[in-house]
Amino acid sequence: MNNEKTILPILTISETEPTPLLQDFATFIHYLIGHHIVLTRTNEFISGKELYELNQMMTYPLPDSTSRTEQPSYPLLHLFYYLVLAGKLFQKTSKKGRRLVLEPTGRLQIYEELKPAEKYFFLLETFWVDADWEKLQGTHAHSPIDTVPAVLEYMSKQQAGRKIRLKDERKIPNLIWIFWDWGYFLLYFSFFGFWDVTRDEDTLKQYGVKRYFQAESITPSAFGVRMFLILKEARKLPYWNLPSRRKSGEWKNIPGSPLPDENPFFLPFIPLFPEGELQKSLPREGIKFVDGTYIFKVSLAKDLWRRIEISANHTLLDLHGAIQETYDFDDDHLYSFFMDGKRWSHERFTSPFDDEGPHVDEVRIGELGLFAGQNILYLFDYGDEWKFRVELEDIRLKGPKPRKPKVIGKKGESPEQYPRYDEE
Repeated sequence: MNNEKTILPILTISETEPTPLLQDFATFIHYLIGHHIVLTRTNEFISGKELYELNQMMTYPLPDSTSRTEQPSYPLLHLFYYLVLAGKLFQKTSKKGRRLVLEPTGRLQIYEELKPAEKYFFLLETFWVDADWEKLQGTHAHSPIDTVPAVLEYMSKQQAGRKIRLKDERKIPNLIWIFWDWGYFLLYFSFFGFWDVTRDEDTLKQYGVKRYFQAESITPSAFGVRMFLILKEARKLPYWNLPSRRKSGEWKNIPGSPLPDENPFFLPFIPLFPEGELQKSLPREGIKFVDGTYIFKVSLAKDLWRRIEISANHTLLDLHGAIQETYDFDDDHLYSFFMDGKRWSHERFTSPFDDEGPHVDEVRIGELGLFAGQNILYLFDYGDEWKFRVELEDIRLKGPKPRKPKVIGKKGESPEQYPRYDEE
């Protein structure tokens, strides 16, 4: 009887193995560096023209795309867009009154100096820890974070190279339903080399939704099975994904914050690779307080706005009070600041009287990690829904700071909060 322990082969990562992820990502970031990327107004995405050009440069271009095809229709480019932002390789910037643009940060040079395996694990870390999976989901499905543990447990026990037909799988009868909400994440896992996936064309025809992806079969790779074993034990997604924890009220868990156990994300994976191939990653850092004076333009319409300056030491509660006062509103309703500008998103701070937090009096303006050009939605009164666009025009790092919020510009007369209607 042979009691010798099976010695598994050492894994390797290159620009094209286990997939061309690193090669395509390099093409993507070099394109961003060489072009002045002005983001779209509504969603702050890359423009259709630039996406079309980028798509043609990928190893496997998305077929049937045009210069009008929007970013969420390109799964790989959609993923890359969020990876460069969550990984802080690029940042959104703007000068007063101008559109947001993507600009590289100093971290990009550090990334370029990493070895291939280190680059791969930085991207995986960004995907696993820092990226908001709800925003990554480019289809109409939901985030699959809660079902990932079950999938990893199942896949880690599968034979590499064995095709799993989802509709025929008997061991987990609900496997196809687990994957129903995975959408683009079926592709994202394939981009990282975890498995090969084939699209369920019959279901696609049945639903006729353009941005819809459902798998007919999944074939785990040898690389993927080894990775699943470690991810499920040492990197449990619901605990490690910071945006998910932030939605539970831990507002300080922004992308780039220190990891839960303080050890490098790649640490448990080191034994899988040749010695010296996986030694470092990019530094992580928590929220930095940015002192100064913040200039906000608070608009109800194009010709109806107020410009407010406020200190970094003030809170969103102070900003709320300044908006209420300058618009002559009665502070008699609940409200929220949606930091990504999207109504009812989880990126929000709520009234102190709201049952759900985090609340506006818990955080100072200088702790929010704001950037010039950022658009915030201030939603006041959930019944009438007064929607104020709050644009951060500038952060003055020098000079005296106001002791209290101050209106320094205005246009238009304040509307009546409760309009009187003539009786018929």
